[in-house]
Amino acid sequence: MQIKHAILHILENGAEPVFSNEELDIDSEICHEFISRHVRRLISSPAARKATFSAESEVYGFVGEYKKGNSFFNDFSRLLCSRLANIMQDSEIPSGDMLIVAFEQSGLDYLAVLKLNYLECFTHSVLDGENHLVKTSTVLPFTHGKVEEACLIPFDPMILQILEKPCVVNSEEQMYFSGLFLQCETELSKKETAEILTQVVEEVTAKHFEDDIEAVAKIKHALIEEAECSEEDAFLLVGAASRAFADKPSVKDEFLSLAYEAGLPHEVKLPAAYARKQFNVQRFKSGNGVEIKIPADLFEDPDSVQFVTNPDGTVSITLKNLQLS
Repeated sequence: MQIKHAILHILENGAEPVFSNEELDIDSEICHEFISRHVRRLISSPAARKATFSAESEVYGFVGEYKKGNSFFNDFSRLLCSRLANIMQDSEIPSGDMLIVAFEQSGLDYLAVLKLNYLECFTHSVLDGENHLVKTSTVLPFTHGKVEEACLIPFDPMILQILEKPCVVNSEEQMYFSGLFLQCETELSKKETAEILTQVVEEVTAKHFEDDIEAVAKIKHALIEEAECSEEDAFLLVGAASRAFADKPSVKDEFLSLAYEAGLPHEVKLPAAYARKQFNVQRFKSGNGVEIKIPADLFEDPDSVQFVTNPDGTVSITLKNLQLS
């Protein structure tokens, strides 16, 4: 990552923004570490949503002018901060610093806009030879705090990645960062997609399979297989449902209906590696506190795991051919 420009402005809720006249010293080791860590987290975050600017987006216009070389970085950053400061006037949006970064990675140009909400922490103060505890409320997130509102803007193609949380603006809770500030249309994040799929699987198995853990594992394994068979970082939901419920067409239709009602698109954007990470391990806990984690693909192998439902409704699990390390 080659950081080209970076600047920090102050956004106080209910007050005018405090603009910096100078860019940050990107040659400073501390500064470079702080910026690069937050930007890398934004790039790799599974909670980030993909988005595209709407045609009427002011920020899209600002970015376009900067990309063409028609505005300087400092002037461009002030336009962004002024726009967000105006939105914050009648809101419960927390105060924070706004970090704006221009950088290059793998030969491509990017912008990163990060709203660094202040954290509270305690430190010590020495006064008249006595040690005192002091609480400070303007600490920036770094090791322990996560950036909750941020945007990565690639120049080409301009498919954004957004982290955000809802806040009250004009007496209404909304996703202001994407909707009001950036003015863009967002997709579900990988994390949100996996969470919705998990909820739908649990709802279907509770209704049709009496929460059978083996049935849950088989459905999740079908999701993994469909993701791995796709050449793209997405797969058709109907294909996964057909794998999972090949002999139960009515359950398949109900699964798809619930998934679509929950907001999933027909083509689920979930890379195979992430799908395997989320769905491959089936966890369950017995009433007496025993907890077991089994990879979903082993449920298909009778030489590894065997489930037997007893007459009293309890389940016996036999683990075979274990290689203990």
